[in-house]
Amino acid sequence: VGFIALAGVSAEFGVIMLLYLKHAWDERIDEGKTSTADLLDAIREGAVLRVRPKAMTVAVILAGLFPIMWGTGTGSEVMQRI
Repeated sequence: VGFIALAGVSAEFGVIMLLYLKHAWDERIDEGKTSTADLLDAIREGAVLRVRPKAMTVAVILAGLFPIMWGTGTGSEVMQRI
């Protein structure tokens, strides 16, 4: 179950990252900038916009999973595998 959840979060991150990169590249194309340097600038701009949301998502996931990992109550040995 844990691997399925992780795969879903990864796929979501990838799709959202591609959307931001495409948006930054489309802005460059609209301005008439289509050189390799402009492509690299668009990649940097799109990636920088996603750093904080990615960090926040990872922090929330970890905050939710740490209590499961360190739990000692009934059934905790089964849940720690997640």
